[in-house]
Amino acid sequence: MNRQCERSEVEHVRRFVAYVKVRVNSTWYFPPRGGYQWLRYMVALALYSKCITVAEAIMVLLDAGFSDEAFGMTRTLVDIFITLRYIANKNTDDRAKLYYLYFTKDIQGWHEVIKDFWPRNAQTIPPRTLTVAATYAHPHRWSGKTVKEMALEPDALDVDATGKPLVYDFAYKVIYRWTSHYVHPTIGALENHVVQAGRDNFVVHSGYLKDMGNMAVFNVASYVMHTMAWFYRCMGDPQPERVGTWANALMKHLIRRHK
Repeated sequence: MNRQCERSEVEHVRRFVAYVKVRVNSTWYFPPRGGYQWLRYMVALALYSKCITVAEAIMVLLDAGFSDEAFGMTRTLVDIFITLRYIANKNTDDRAKLYYLYFTKDIQGWHEVIKDFWPRNAQTIPPRTLTVAATYAHPHRWSGKTVKEMALEPDALDVDATGKPLVYDFAYKVIYRWTSHYVHPTIGALENHVVQAGRDNFVVHSGYLKDMGNMAVFNVASYVMHTMAWFYRCMGDPQPERVGTWANALMKHLIRRHK
């Protein structure tokens, strides 16, 4: 029987994330210039950096006792993972370019908002920007696909236990869905904010029926690990052995000793 660990799960994961951050910083990546191929490096590095930073922010929320909010924020980690995985899975240079140039669609969208609310501040958008923006059919889907479609795209290299191309249906159907309830104010995420009618006096954050801290920490460890693997794959570099070994050991430890 596994005994409960004396250290908190947050401490374990914080140390791992800190090491991952130091490791990538100490590599001294300098994205190459030339054509659009450099975009795969810029995009991969930026998404990985965002992943690490969000993980750090989630642990600050956990330290402050905001477990619901921390759990909801882990959906951002799932989003980052699905995005980077989709880019790195195949046609990486083309997908990185598609992801990066989506800023043109965002500029176009904000231009319309500015015309509605601050017409005096509206500026002319360069024709080239409008031309590129027109290639994106949906204002909120850089890839042209839903999150579900990106998550369920068969892996180009890895297979599951049955020998079929790996897909991340659990990440989408379970974790993404669950955390989305906490990002959006659905009734399922309000358990810690309701009182028993006719019995309890209401105060803000009145109940502590469900502590989502454990799941939040597990999500941080899991999706930093997944994103890390796809980051190195996108970069075309082998994943540092110690990073991979630590990640696997951490996940096993969280499951066995921090149920």
